[in-house]
Amino acid sequence: MKRIQVIVPVLAVLIFLIVLSIYVILPKFDFMYVLVDKHWQKEKIADNDAGEGGKKLNKVVQGEDGTYFVYENRLMYMGNKNAEIKEICKIQGNISGILVKDKNIFLREESGNSIYKLNTDGEIISIIYAPGIMYLEGNNIYTLSGGTEFEEYDFNGKRIFKNDLGYNGFDRDNTIFNNYVFNIDFLKAEVYAPKYYLFDINKIKYKEYTLHFSKYYLPPETWDSYLREEVIPYDLFAKEMDKKVRKGKIIDRNLDNYELQSIELSIWDFSEVSDGYIYFLGEQKLTYRDKNYKDKLSGNMNGYINTYENKEYMSKIKYEVKLYPIGRVKVDDIKNILDSATISYDAIDRPLSNSRNRNDFTIRDKKIYISYIEDYVENNQEYRELKIYDIDAETGISKEVYTMKGLSADERMIKIFVTDNYIFIYRYIDNYGKLCITRVNRDGSNAVLVIDENGEVVMQALEK
Repeated sequence: MKRIQVIVPVLAVLIFLIVLSIYVILPKFDFMYVLVDKHWQKEKIADNDAGEGGKKLNKVVQGEDGTYFVYENRLMYMGNKNAEIKEICKIQGNISGILVKDKNIFLREESGNSIYKLNTDGEIISIIYAPGIMYLEGNNIYTLSGGTEFEEYDFNGKRIFKNDLGYNGFDRDNTIFNNYVFNIDFLKAEVYAPKYYLFDINKIKYKEYTLHFSKYYLPPETWDSYLREEVIPYDLFAKEMDKKVRKGKIIDRNLDNYELQSIELSIWDFSEVSDGYIYFLGEQKLTYRDKNYKDKLSGNMNGYINTYENKEYMSKIKYEVKLYPIGRVKVDDIKNILDSATISYDAIDRPLSNSRNRNDFTIRDKKIYISYIEDYVENNQEYRELKIYDIDAETGISKEVYTMKGLSADERMIKIFVTDNYIFIYRYIDNYGKLCITRVNRDGSNAVLVIDENGEVVMQALEK
């Protein structure tokens, strides 16, 4: 009996120490966190949606049996079968966007921090109060505030985890996939990769990686901005891009005596994950260097640094070509990359590639939809013209699907959204004071003005 009286307290103390270690002490050590493929519960950390990532709030979202779309402070719905428009709900302020998963509908008010859920009986309730960007992935809601606080919630608003990424990305755009956070800072990308605590998959620590898209193939000279350690062997990507330039009609110099020195990439805009890729728009700068550049600079190598005054010398030995492709990078490559490594990407030709008036782009079913706005004059009157193209992401074949002419010169923002069957065009007119919504089939046919600038549902057919 005495032995039992001694053993029980000892066991209780041991259990207490084990629990204390698991939940308080061990989580403080980095070695207790591993990547998903090394975790003993990795099946429970499976990818939420194959080939897809987190979706941000959007004005137009495809539902199970129809399309949800926002007009100012009203949530509207259009059924797939009869395309009948009806109002689902209305709130006091304008709706910044919506997210839909099965029968779950979430929305947010502009300039507000509350996330609302629309119940089946039409009641709107606040389930989460969190600032920052809102995402939906799998069966969870995520928020990213100030680039630092990354939180996960279930559909009832219960918080599952809260993590500090440890950087200030307040002014950056981000996308998420499988608890990764990805952003592009013009010339490079930053990836925050999750590591999971061995005894609790909802405890996560993040490791930051930097990825570079620019590639350098020749040793630098004193005026070059890259380091010798960044030089890589001439690869298939370089051969393909070099061939495209030399066969193209965009050069005004004989490049027979030039070598491709670098392919630098700066990125302006990028997409959410779609079909296992992140797509982006940017500028490629291909730099060629004369093979005999040392002789042309008369041997005074250190005297010619890349300053404004010496551009004339640089132009003798270098030649630059700028291209504006659509790029895409595999999510799996992002996950497997090493820190500060150069990541490969596909370059897809886009229509009007020399035009910088690109307006908007979106991805749907391996199709890239990109729009342009151009100014033109007719009968001494200034107008704007919207053109929408689709591009096959696999073949690169593009075609113009829709043109809208006669837009007023004050239409400074036009957004496009693509669903299973339609392209929705949001036109903000009178200096953003009014909004009208047009819907066309994805092949550009059957253009219909859905809601006019007065907010009335009109369903008026438009001439193409």
